[in-house]
Amino acid sequence: TKPNLRDPDTWLPRDLFAAYCGPRSDGLLAYYDKAKAKRNMIVFSFDWLAFFLLPAWLGYRRQWVLWTTLVVTVAVLSIAASVARVKLPSGAFTGGLLAAGMMAQGSLLTTANGRYLKLKQQGLSDNAIRGDLANKASPHRGFALAGLAGAIVIQLLTVWLTSEQ
Repeated sequence: TKPNLRDPDTWLPRDLFAAYCGPRSDGLLAYYDKAKAKRNMIVFSFDWLAFFLLPAWLGYRRQWVLWTTLVVTVAVLSIAASVARVKLPSGAFTGGLLAAGMMAQGSLLTTANGRYLKLKQQGLSDNAIRGDLANKASPHRGFALAGLAGAIVIQLLTVWLTSEQ
C-alpha cells in the first residue's frame, strides 16, 4: 500500500533525517519539526543561500539531480526561446528560482523520505537504512562552489549559443 504522506508517522524518523543531512544541520532538523507539526513536507522556510544562490545550495547539500534539472531546464528554455525568436524578459526565471529556493528544505526532506520509503520497501532495517542515508546531504563548501560555478558556466554557454542565433 502507498503511504499517506500527510501522516508524519509514515515519514522517515527524525534521527534518520539527521543522518541524511549530516553535521551542522540544526536548521534542517528545525524544519523537519515544523513540517511534521504542520503535517506537510513542504512548508514556508527561508535559507539565505537557497534563496539567493539556489545552485550553490543544491551543491552544498549534494542534490545533484535537482541541480541538473534546474540548470538544464533554464538553459534549454533559454535556447528554445532564442531559436523560436521569443524575447524572454530579463527576470523570466527569477520568481520561479526564488520560490524554489524557499522550498529547498522541503525538497530535501521529500528526497530523503522518498529514499527512506524505497529502502524500507526493500525490507532493510533502520540501521541498514541509516548507513545508506548517512551524509547524503551533508554540507560541503567545495560542492557549493562547484554548484555555483557549474551553473554560471552553463548559463554563459547558453548566452553564447543564443547570441549566435
